Amino acid sequence: MFHSELYSSSLSSGSANVFQQVNAVTTDNVLPVQNSGYTVLQQLAYLAHVIMIGTSAVHCRPQSNSMLPYPYITVSPNNRGSAAESPVRMLDLSLSPMPLRPTEEFDIFASQNSAGSETEFVLVNWCDGPVRPLSYQLFSGNPLGGTVQPGRAFTVHGTGTTTLGASAWTAVNFTLDQTLPPGTYGLIGLRGFSATVKFIRLFPSVPPQWRPGTIGVRAYDSLDPWFSRAWPTSGGRVIAPMGVWAEFPQNVIPQVEFYATSADTAEEAWFDLVYLSTSVMPTI
Repeated sequence: MFHSELYSSSLSSGSANVFQQVNAVTTDNVLPVQNSGYTVLQQLAYLAHVIMIGTSAVHCRPQSNSMLPYPYITVSPNNRGSAAESPVRMLDLSLSPMPLRPTEEFDIFASQNSAGSETEFVLVNWCDGPVRPLSYQLFSGNPLGGTVQPGRAFTVHGTGTTTLGASAWTAVNFTLDQTLPPGTYGLIGLRGFSATVKFIRLFPSVPPQWRPGTIGVRAYDSLDPWFSRAWPTSGGRVIAPMGVWAEFPQNVIPQVEFYATSADTAEEAWFDLVYLSTSVMPTI
């Protein structure tokens, strides 16, 4: 189980080694805001990922009291440009997430080296501990078809036509290219595309309401972070590296939130799914 929140603010200094605070985004947030950061919850008390995007981004530094007395992690390199680079630059602790102290403030500081002020964007993922392996054999069932059995995994593509809010999270409904057989599904990977997207996160259709996320892509040949997809595309050989992100019945497809910088009107998503049960009721 993991959850994404966004930090974003304008940094006035153009010095590579001058750190300034990047503030928590206080619209459509799930975690409580504490001063200029987010509050670490008991249910999500581990740090999994930090991904910074900025035209002149240099350093990114997550900070919380529980990290002391050791030096804070200085994340470098980061994604310099208007979108995540390919391959993505990031801090990935997901195989051995860093424990944090519940109720403490989690802050982000960063630097950039433009000639003037510039807005930076930082996505942080918290999780509930080491990733639990899938409890079923993928691709099980009759290879000749004709039956629907738990364990079958696949990727389904969908399209959306929502007008995105500029510099805000916008929930998008997707129409899948093919219908899903009745039953309960587990999402084990996600990819989202639009013209100016920076980040995406799942908006679950059933509890729990955590919103796991990753980068969004603006080019069809951009690589996803290895944790984002069920099938390795950019290094790594772990299938479904973040386990099951969410479960849902086939008639209530989760929305996907897009954070973009313009009012895009066309979105695409790829849902990596595994068929869990013939029951139409979710198991969580």
